[in-house]
Amino acid sequence: MLVTFAKVSCEFALVVRWIATLGSILVLTIAQARGQQSFVTVEGDLKSVAWWVLADFHPFTTEVRGIPVNQIRKNWCKATEFRKELIPRELLFADNVDAMEAAKLSFAMEGHFDGSAANQIALVGVYQECSGKKGTFVLILDQLADGKSKIRFVSATPADHQFGALGKGEGNTIVAWGCMECDGRSVLKWDRKKRKFDWLPDPND
Repeated sequence: MLVTFAKVSCEFALVVRWIATLGSILVLTIAQARGQQSFVTVEGDLKSVAWWVLADFHPFTTEVRGIPVNQIRKNWCKATEFRKELIPRELLFADNVDAMEAAKLSFAMEGHFDGSAANQIALVGVYQECSGKKGTFVLILDQLADGKSKIRFVSATPADHQFGALGKGEGNTIVAWGCMECDGRSVLKWDRKKRKFDWLPDPND
């Protein structure tokens, strides 16, 4: 009886190992299906320059939250929203500290940004035009009852280095950052008179 149990345990361990190996192969296959290029590449001296200043992002999806990218902008061929799992951990978690959390920033956040009862999500990502030009986008979507999303606002800024993040501002505003440790920010707010989202003027201008 003891021998039989040992044999079963050994066979079970082999099955678990086989499943783990199959999972690794599947992950590798998915990565290869996306292409050899990583979502983010960094060229430069990371000891003297912050990674988000040097980062170049490479969008690989044709939908954002279920919306085809050519419905967001007609001249887009690819767009990918920023997500932590797409960025190497050694960049986001230097010294085992979540730099974005420490700065109170995120790539997406939910709220009622127009003051209505509708649940909305604001997110940031990288787009690529069919011509090859790239940049950063900010998108606000209504989350509809049927699970679909409706575009409420989109802003696209051409850029060679496309990092972007969001933070919550005063008065239900959305603060868009082009960095994690700088003054480069823009504030987005619902304009009741115009009944649309709009960027607030820079007080320094």
